[in-house]
Amino acid sequence: MVAGQSEVPLRASSLTYKVADEISKMILEGGMRPGDRLPPMAELEAHFGVSHTVMREALRVLETRGLVQVQHGKRVLVSLSPSEALGVSLSTVFRLHNGTLLHLMEFRTMLEREVASLAAMRRTNQDLRSMETCLEEMEQLIDSPKGYVDADVAFHNALVGATHNPVLISVTNSLQGLLIESREITFHGSVARALKAHRRIYEMVKAQDPEGAKDAMLQHLRETQEDMEIAIAEGRLGKELGLRSL
Repeated sequence: MVAGQSEVPLRASSLTYKVADEISKMILEGGMRPGDRLPPMAELEAHFGVSHTVMREALRVLETRGLVQVQHGKRVLVSLSPSEALGVSLSTVFRLHNGTLLHLMEFRTMLEREVASLAAMRRTNQDLRSMETCLEEMEQLIDSPKGYVDADVAFHNALVGATHNPVLISVTNSLQGLLIESREITFHGSVARALKAHRRIYEMVKAQDPEGAKDAMLQHLRETQEDMEIAIAEGRLGKELGLRSL
């Protein structure tokens, strides 16, 4: 067992990012230093109740963030100090400071309105094709929570990509796990309404209308928050993201 951690298994969906966030928290809260070795992969897999494939992908996410280095022989070493790691993973910072779903929605509202506006000004035809593909997948997968959420996330990634701003792209990537989880939670709201909202955003971006894109995104996020608040009021979820209970 990994010291100081619960043995409660994680939920099946979005496991890769959730496991990555939990390992990040373990490193930061445990005061681990560069060069320290994580427990063997087999032990981590048993602790989190996940497959070797999921653990391998989670460690790959942490390598991308610059937090660990996976060496030959499956040794996993910490790469960054806690202070450096906080700058790499906004997702981990969010969890360590008891971030809630509503905090995340506030952040998304500030960030994604500007993303939509910039995308409308800078999008290329290739960016539009990427968004169109995502919208087609969302429509085809409207009855499949996992598939729809993946396509939803891909649409927002394509939108951020259309800003052609590497800082915005990096910030969004570091929050990917949280964004997936929040969308899974709100999937059971009005999916048809959400799909329509994504099409409005796309049309404003296509028309190169920054203010229209910003307004369409704000309306979409307000509707998403409504779904979230209804779910909280009905007791279908707490205000905190699922991993806070682990």
